[in-house]
Amino acid sequence: MKKLMLYVASLATLLFTGCSKEQSELSIDDVQSQATISGKVIYNGGTYWDKKENKSVTVDGVGSDVTVVVKVNNKDYKGENGTYQYFETKTDANGFFSISIPVYNSINNAEVYNLPFYGKWQEVEYIDGEFKNKQYSNVLMKMTTNKVSATEKEIKFVTISTTYENEDQFKK
Repeated sequence: MKKLMLYVASLATLLFTGCSKEQSELSIDDVQSQATISGKVIYNGGTYWDKKENKSVTVDGVGSDVTVVVKVNNKDYKGENGTYQYFETKTDANGFFSISIPVYNSINNAEVYNLPFYGKWQEVEYIDGEFKNKQYSNVLMKMTTNKVSATEKEIKFVTISTTYENEDQFKK
């Protein structure tokens, strides 16, 4: 019976001391508080000619199913400055996104950006005395970055407004 008690005590000691973390270690999994970064990805969709109004109209597009990244410096998690944590989400059909980010005390100047994506573009061309609308699909929209700071339990809204990568896409 003494051997059994000694065995149980030894096993318990190993379980409680062998698997503990160092006091100075802090992992992203240890951060309990969160902030929410929400927003919308929009882009300049060009213009079209409204024959009824007899004028050019600007089109705003929304980035649907676009990957949005939040890049947080590890110094905000008591880690090494210049190393980063990345968090990703996708926009919905209306260009909206929302993501919860772990926050130790606060995050400062986190970068919120979209990855490049394809959208639609329209433009008006004056041909033979008449305005004609031209439409392009699969136009590459560029990556655009915004900065955001937040404290725990805070909700921040960010509008990411971008445009096409370059005009070469529209050449015949």
